[in-house]
Amino acid sequence: MTSMDIRVALLGGDELVRRGLDGMLRTLGGFELGSVKDRARRPIDIALVETFGAPRGDTTLERAVADPFIGHVAIYTWNHQPGLVPEPLAQGVTGYLSKSLGAQQLGRALRAIHLGETVVAPLLPVLPTKELRSTTQADLLTARERETLAHIATGKSNDEIAQQMQISLNSVKSYIRSAYRKTGVRSRSQAVLWAVSHGLAAEVLERV
Repeated sequence: MTSMDIRVALLGGDELVRRGLDGMLRTLGGFELGSVKDRARRPIDIALVETFGAPRGDTTLERAVADPFIGHVAIYTWNHQPGLVPEPLAQGVTGYLSKSLGAQQLGRALRAIHLGETVVAPLLPVLPTKELRSTTQADLLTARERETLAHIATGKSNDEIAQQMQISLNSVKSYIRSAYRKTGVRSRSQAVLWAVSHGLAAEVLERV
């Protein structure tokens, strides 16, 4: 291991998952599977948390996000569904990763998260495949529409967006309607996924 390795920890996973993850990280190189127990001495760069099947009231995810010795937190799960993405992003999670990812895919996702990007991998469809829009669709958005979608992707309410952007609530709603029309999304959950997949969430996080 070197001081440049990205230190990853697994929270809530079983021994089989831990061994599989360790094997993939060793194959990739540049990563170390560590333990949260000594995180005060050797901080964790990315904590992977399995939330599926967690008991009601479990606070593992919240505690990981708030932990000063953990740089980033990502959900690592078999339960990879579009409707489950918005809530953890609003809680400060910066990755939503499927356990079906291969070693190279996982490595790319972890490196992006380590650099401060918000990653959903593999990308979940915002709309049925035949209706997916080109990434150039983002270029059709005005600066205000982009900013509004970016704030939606980070979990802010319309009121919070209005305060952040220093505009009226009606203006926020107007930007949302026009952005939805241009991107083809039909719900807030779809807007979150569209914004994340087009890098808008990273844009607003960089400004924080």
